[in-house]
Amino acid sequence: MAEETKVYGYRWAVLLVFGLIFMVGQMMWLTFSLIRNEVTPVFGLAAGDPSVVLLTASQPLAFIILSIPVGWLADRKGLVMVAGFGAILQILFGTLRIFLLNDFLMVFICQFGLSIGSVMIQNCIVYLSVSWFPKGERGLATGVSTLFMLLGMLLGTALSMVLWSAPLFGDPGYTISLAQANVQSILYLDTILAVILTVVFFAVARDKPPKPPDIDVLAEVTPSIRGMLKDRNVWFISFGFFAGFGIFIGLTAIIEELLLSLGIPVVAGLGAPVIVMVLLLVSGIFGAVLVPLISDKVGKRKPFLMVSLVVGIIATFILGTTNITEVSYMSAAILGFFLIAVMPIALSMLEEFKSVGPELSGASTGLAFWWGNLGGFLGTILLEALRVGTSYFYSIIYLVVVMGIATVLILTIPETGQQQEVKQ
Repeated sequence: MAEETKVYGYRWAVLLVFGLIFMVGQMMWLTFSLIRNEVTPVFGLAAGDPSVVLLTASQPLAFIILSIPVGWLADRKGLVMVAGFGAILQILFGTLRIFLLNDFLMVFICQFGLSIGSVMIQNCIVYLSVSWFPKGERGLATGVSTLFMLLGMLLGTALSMVLWSAPLFGDPGYTISLAQANVQSILYLDTILAVILTVVFFAVARDKPPKPPDIDVLAEVTPSIRGMLKDRNVWFISFGFFAGFGIFIGLTAIIEELLLSLGIPVVAGLGAPVIVMVLLLVSGIFGAVLVPLISDKVGKRKPFLMVSLVVGIIATFILGTTNITEVSYMSAAILGFFLIAVMPIALSMLEEFKSVGPELSGASTGLAFWWGNLGGFLGTILLEALRVGTSYFYSIIYLVVVMGIATVLILTIPETGQQQEVKQ
């Protein structure tokens, strides 16, 4: 006789506290992203030193190195241990940043340590959704986790810029000592918030409910890592992450220079690059929730995935080639909504493959994020390498072609949402 299944209202509390430590990690990682030129002297570097970009590259690097083994670890040790230890790492290295701010190498090591914590948290996304949520809500649950990720990125970039512009210790200008005091204030706020949210996480989070939310958690046949790696559909979805992260992270890295090359005015403060990034992230927050919610309701994944990919290709090309400011804003909003909506749907599809299942949800997530961050890391390099003079036209063509290849590959994979309904 099969074990009884049950859906718990407590699942939303677990999702909330998980999302909050996910959010604060993204905030801490991107603290310096929009004020990096202003704070470069604080790190002991010369103004304009390109080494400062490593602070933002720390997270893709950490994912490339650790994503797959951490995903495997999540399947075996569970949410509280893996994500909880990741949250502790965020606090530890976030605190160290405050006292090592004058040493760029140490700041980078702290950023990398923070990023290791982020890897441990992010690779638990699907583990949480399959452990606590029934099939009909898993896309939504993954989308809500993605929402917290984007919210953290938005707050991390915007809040540090606002606090720098309206400092707690008077106008720092470019005086190193006063600038350092101002930046330390931002880091203190991040770390205090991380401590509070981590305590709440350990108080509320649980690995799994007493009874599983759906019958597939009770499956008798346990998928193997070898079987998962032999499934071409897993690799096709993972390549889609390579393409998507290449666009998202790549465009983030070059957006100011790209807009300048297109003749769009770039001014200090709330200029075009900031508006484009805000629109990309805010619309992504809506897409990450609404599209997976509809996908769960109709019981299908593939149509939403294909539409999002095709629209993403078109929006990327327009954003990368238009010289009309309003069109760039519109295309950024459309790109964010559809491109980011792909991630929770694709992660749900991975878990729904028979070669993966709930048992290997962490490992498949780790593989997907490994490919995604590889795409983002290589994308930032290739977009600059393909620039001709000030023109990024061939860089944009690279992004469009890679996403086009991913779209063709994903077109060949089977629908998973309907198959799951049949299995019920």
